[in-house]
Parts: sequence; C-alpha cells; structure tokens
Amino acid sequence: MKIKILGCNGGQLPGKKLTAFLLNGDLLIDAGTVALSADMKAQRAVKNILLSHAHLDHIGAMPFYAVNISNYKNESVKIFGSQHTINAVQQHLMNGVTWPDYSKINNPSIKPVFKYSIIEQNKWTVIGGYKVMAIPVNHTIPTIGFLIGKGTEYILYSGDTKATDELWVEAKKLGKKLKAAFIEVTFPDSLQFLAEKTCHLTPKTLENQLKKMLPIVPKIYAYHLKPQHQKEIIKDLKKIKHSKITVLENDLTYKI
Repeated sequence: MKIKILGCNGGQLPGKKLTAFLLNGDLLIDAGTVALSADMKAQRAVKNILLSHAHLDHIGAMPFYAVNISNYKNESVKIFGSQHTINAVQQHLMNGVTWPDYSKINNPSIKPVFKYSIIEQNKWTVIGGYKVMAIPVNHTIPTIGFLIGKGTEYILYSGDTKATDELWVEAKKLGKKLKAAFIEVTFPDSLQFLAEKTCHLTPKTLENQLKKMLPIVPKIYAYHLKPQHQKEIIKDLKKIKHSKITVLENDLTYKI
C-alpha cells in the first residue's frame, strides 16, 4: 500500500496543512485538506472517503473538493463516518446555507456528487476493495479510528484521541499483518494538561499506548503535530524506547 500525505499537521500555518491521507490513490482518510493538496487527476480518482470525526481540521476541505469534482463524469464519491459525523457534515458544513448540499447536486453522470453512509463500528466492512473496521476512540466528540487492510497488509489510523484501549486491542489481533500505525501526537510532554483537556496524545502518553500492542511492533508514524510545538514534540519522541518513530511530512508518499 502507498499513502500520499496530503496534509499531516495539527494546525494551519504557511507550509503546514491539515490532515488528509490518500491511500493507493483511491481512498481518502479524513479531508482536512485535499482541494489544495492534490491535483485534479488525483481528486477525481478518489472513490471513497473515511471521516474520523467532525472537527474542521478533518472535514474542512470537503466543500471545495466537492466543487472541484462536480463537473466530472463519475460515480458518486462515498463518504463514510459515524452517525454523529455525517449529521454534522450535513447539518453544519454543507447544509444548503453555509455551503450547497452536494448530496443533492448531480454531476454530469446524473449521480449525486457525494453519497453519505453510516459505517458500522466494531465490525469489518468492505469499502472499495478494502477491509475496514471503525473503532471508537477517546476524543472530545464522537471519533473513530480505523484499521484498514488489503490482502495481508493492514494499517492503523488513530484519528484524534487521548489514551484509549479498544483500538489497540483490535490492532493486536492482526499480529504481523499490521504493517504500520499512523498515530496522532498533538502536544509536547510539557503541555500534558492541555492534551488531557482537549483529548490528544503527547509523546509520553503515546509511549504508554504503544505498549498495549506488544509484542506487535509495526512501523510507527506520528502526525497531527501542532506546528508551533513541532520541534519540542520531535525532541520528546526521540526519548521513547521503541522502534524508530517517523514524523510524517506533507506531500511525501510512504510505501507500507
């Protein structure tokens, strides 16, 4: 599997882009950025989108992405998320007031640009040829992490979370099939109090989470770092007694 990092930052500044990962060119994981980070060919190739939760840094690019692909002959892009997330997108983001509702606007193929689906949690679901399990994690609003597999290779995407359990339990069941884990690390250890308040991880709490997967040790990729704290977070990550942790970079493609 190949993952193109359209955006991996926990805040927006020049050169820093919000979270969106493109898996194998056709599956988008969160949509904090896409309209500004992928060319038109890449945007048109997306068939399905997995949304972890409804915070703007994970859904905010959807309105502009919808405009970009609305004049293209294609099947509807299917949007998967929890009931809470789908409701939030329809009621507060693309509700016909703040932005047109692109589930009610057809493309030239006479198909709605977007088609929303509620993903069942804690159960394997086939989406576009991938096996996907959505698992609740511990954030300020209902949020899900994902296990995503194709063939014998699986990845973990944590979504936004502080210390949680169920995600790691399910990940551990995959054994050596779990090749990589993409885990948010938003604040440095010095801001642990703020991380707890906003339900995010620090390097210190990340280390405790990784222990829950032992003896499974997949490649670990850190994302969602706050730009203003990035240097300190990276310094703290180097203290973790674990296999090397890679901090994701925007616009790079990682082969799993």
